[in-house]
Amino acid sequence: MKCLQTMLCTGVLLLAMTGAQAATYIKAPPLAKVIEPKVGQVRGDTIQVPMITWGGDIATIYGNGNARSTAKGSIFARRGLQLKLVREDDFIKQIKAYMRGDSPFLRGTMGMLNMAMEVLERDPRTQPVVIYQMTWSTGGDALVVKPGIRTPADLCGKTIAVQAYGPHVDYLTRVIADACRSAGEVRIKWTRDLTGPSAALQDDPSVDAAVVLIHDAQALTSGGTVGTGADDSVKGARILMSTRTANRVIADVYAVRADYLKAHRRKVEQFVHGLMQAEEELRNLVQQRDSRLKKYQQTMTAAAELLVGSPQAVADAEALYADCQYVGYRGNVAFFGDPNHPRNFGNLTREIQDSLVAIGLMRARLPLDHAKWDYGQLKKGLTMWQG
Repeated sequence: MKCLQTMLCTGVLLLAMTGAQAATYIKAPPLAKVIEPKVGQVRGDTIQVPMITWGGDIATIYGNGNARSTAKGSIFARRGLQLKLVREDDFIKQIKAYMRGDSPFLRGTMGMLNMAMEVLERDPRTQPVVIYQMTWSTGGDALVVKPGIRTPADLCGKTIAVQAYGPHVDYLTRVIADACRSAGEVRIKWTRDLTGPSAALQDDPSVDAAVVLIHDAQALTSGGTVGTGADDSVKGARILMSTRTANRVIADVYAVRADYLKAHRRKVEQFVHGLMQAEEELRNLVQQRDSRLKKYQQTMTAAAELLVGSPQAVADAEALYADCQYVGYRGNVAFFGDPNHPRNFGNLTREIQDSLVAIGLMRARLPLDHAKWDYGQLKKGLTMWQG
């Protein structure tokens, strides 16, 4: 984890804000019982593209010309796309916008997408088709535990706090399924937002563990060691594990409405190809930051503003980038097209859906499709497809 000092301070600030009041919990029934399916058509020439607060979305911003609305001469503009980037970390709000037709896209983890399947499959227009894998989480997410829990097996029968319908559900269920035979072998307390599990670990004696972003984990454990009980840490708390080691669990993806893909397949393909080129160029920019400092600073400043809410939060954006691994063209070929890849699209979908059934967020498995791109066509103009 390359979490910078500013990122840790931001985590402490968030905890200070949430720690001022007792943790609150919400019920988390299947999304089909939460969201009323009101389906509209996608209209307009400008395409609304959702993002979430994650390092993988920096490439989307870069491809849009480091701007909220597509900048002239940017990667997406050269493909004839006019996009409006909108950060939406509340997945329920994102789903509603998708169903209304405000955006043809959904942005989330594979776990989040599968949680929404029972809502989205009701209308053939809104059935999601996964079009692109952005990243794997490689350190940005962590499981923090109180004293007495030394191994994942010690979590069996314990109480764990996690954000409802958020990006950490599939990580938690994978850990528990491996340690306890079934994801249903723990008691889960659901919180409304990403900072809720941290507050729960601080405030609620009945909570034994929490799944949090790494900067919150650092704050809870006094800088990644053992919590002293001072400065918003929890006495004796430590990081049991993170996605630095379990680094093929949380896959971040884009999906598109089936009706929009059918009507605009070429446009969606251009969006995917633009994301691939943006990822390549961003990777080169980060590697060459010293010799291309002005462009690097422009990119990270834009990412800080659009993902964190402040152009001054450049260190936060850098830390987000450091905590994920972009998969690029080759990773997408493996994820969607290699039947022998152990963490491919089909295997991950089945694993996630079985876990969601075990904890009551799905009734049964449902089919989830991907776009079946011609990757021979998509590699044109890219440089990192060999090897």
